[in-house]
Amino acid sequence: MPGSYQQPPSWPKVIATTLRLWLQRRVLRVADGPDAGRLARHRALLVGLPALAAAVTAGLVVVVVQKPWAGNPGSRSRPDDRALAAAASNRAHAAAWIAADVGRGVIVACDPLMCAALQHEGFPPGDLDPLAVGAADPLGSGIVVSTLSVRSELGQRLATVYAPVVLASFGSGASAVVVRVTAPDGAAAYLAEAQADLLARQQDGQLLLHNGNVHVSAVGQAELADGYVDSRLLITLAALAHSVPVYVRQFGGAGPGAPAGTALRSMAISGAVPLPNHVSYLGVVLAFLRAQRAPFLATATVSGTGTATVLQIAFTAPSPLGLLSAQSPN
Repeated sequence: MPGSYQQPPSWPKVIATTLRLWLQRRVLRVADGPDAGRLARHRALLVGLPALAAAVTAGLVVVVVQKPWAGNPGSRSRPDDRALAAAASNRAHAAAWIAADVGRGVIVACDPLMCAALQHEGFPPGDLDPLAVGAADPLGSGIVVSTLSVRSELGQRLATVYAPVVLASFGSGASAVVVRVTAPDGAAAYLAEAQADLLARQQDGQLLLHNGNVHVSAVGQAELADGYVDSRLLITLAALAHSVPVYVRQFGGAGPGAPAGTALRSMAISGAVPLPNHVSYLGVVLAFLRAQRAPFLATATVSGTGTATVLQIAFTAPSPLGLLSAQSPN
């Protein structure tokens, strides 16, 4: 039909036709005479020509697939597969950490790929704030996940204006994925509030060191005195020590790659502490923890048995500011 589309012939057919026409012009010009026998042999060759052309073409296709960007040094460069793989790995690790450590109800700003990774890890879609191209800022969120696309979109404003504090970091260079705390009133206001919170944590931590019911290792004592322990843990530790002795094995919970001094959001305490009248120490502590409400509702995990029983108490990220100043004096 005139004007209708006709699919172009395949490469094997094109090559077979080209070789056949060349042989006809160069080899098969003599139709009879003393070269007739040779002509017959050449005609026999033409019978297998399409299969030969298909095989040659298949070989060419393999070469093209294996070396798609072969050619001049100035030709298009092949994408760096290692960089793409590193970015995907960092994204997966960040998504797993956020899903496990960031509190539900905290809005997470992320690029579409990062948001998809978080949903894959079970993070609630309603707590995600996808940052599309041209997004003004991430200030409606509690944390923002800094990927290459987010850094390209927001530039230096990401760290200097919107989210000055790092919670966790995965990888390095352009493929790095960094979890940052969003500053709703700007970086200057947030950093000032964070400094005031640090001073309050230092004061309360030093007070706990003089509590006879609080037993901490030398490392833990330094962390308390330096204000490195999350305010929710300090308040919980003080409340427990009001009734029972607490043997802190260690503080922890800072995100991977977090800078020194990041608030420690978890502590491991001994769960095998004898109490009068055979009262269960674990029962008393767990009952207290489960009776709390946000922001003091912690996750409690028991491991080990007998004298090796350990109770892990952990709070979600990010650490809230100003809780100590809001507490009434003892």
